[in-house]
Amino acid sequence: MAKVFNYDEVPAVSTKAGKVKGYEFDGVHIFKGIPYAQAGRFQMPREVEPWEGVKETASYGFVCPLLTQDTPTGELLVPHRYWPQDENCQNLNVWTTALDKTAKKPVMVWLHGGGFYAGSSIEQIAYDGTNLSQFGDVVVVSLNHRLNLLGYLNLSEYGEKYWNSGNVGNADIVAALRWIRDNIEAFGGDPQNVTLFGQSGGGMKIWTLMQTPEADGLYHKAIIQSGVLEDFIDEENTDAKPLIRAMLKELNMEESDIEKWEDMPYRELADAY
Repeated sequence: MAKVFNYDEVPAVSTKAGKVKGYEFDGVHIFKGIPYAQAGRFQMPREVEPWEGVKETASYGFVCPLLTQDTPTGELLVPHRYWPQDENCQNLNVWTTALDKTAKKPVMVWLHGGGFYAGSSIEQIAYDGTNLSQFGDVVVVSLNHRLNLLGYLNLSEYGEKYWNSGNVGNADIVAALRWIRDNIEAFGGDPQNVTLFGQSGGGMKIWTLMQTPEADGLYHKAIIQSGVLEDFIDEENTDAKPLIRAMLKELNMEESDIEKWEDMPYRELADAY
């Protein structure tokens, strides 16, 4: 039986920041690249600025820049997507079979792998939520957040605005969970029945969210798939200053120049790291 694609007749959905329009394919409503937050480099996320009219959300959003060039490999076993990168990567994707506030379907939030420094919500073709939404009768959400030095470089010694720079990647995830709490009902989801699931680095992120008071009440169940923090983090060596000083030396800069890092090309910082 032929699968049906529908865009023109699909209604826009109202979110806290404005209306979004996705598309329907084979009975599943799909929304891609919905912005859930915004932030300055190394700084905490804040609510996204509201927009006028209807935002088209039929294309995936940017993924976080990576420290090294994406290199296609292993495609025969694990097909990948290679996607445009940009620091403004706080966006999420939704798959649902009902745009009905009374549907109250369970919500499953996918946290991608990559060990806090790589990966994306769409890195693997298997991350598409269509089948899980359709056959599991759930609302599926996947999200992008800041990674590597953009999400986890501790600059807290260099200014109050960087107080949580070593953890803003996870703060992005918390911001996405707040978005889900505030908006997922319009996509047929139950904000009181949210399950996190993630593999490898995604599982590790769940471990850390379980120790994050700001995430309390934003999810209710969790599935950790082969991602454990044991032996992954050096608990004895937590001082970021030697790394920061080494990067400054590599860049021929002084500690007083740290604020200039906010506007430097990402690649320069990544190469120094």
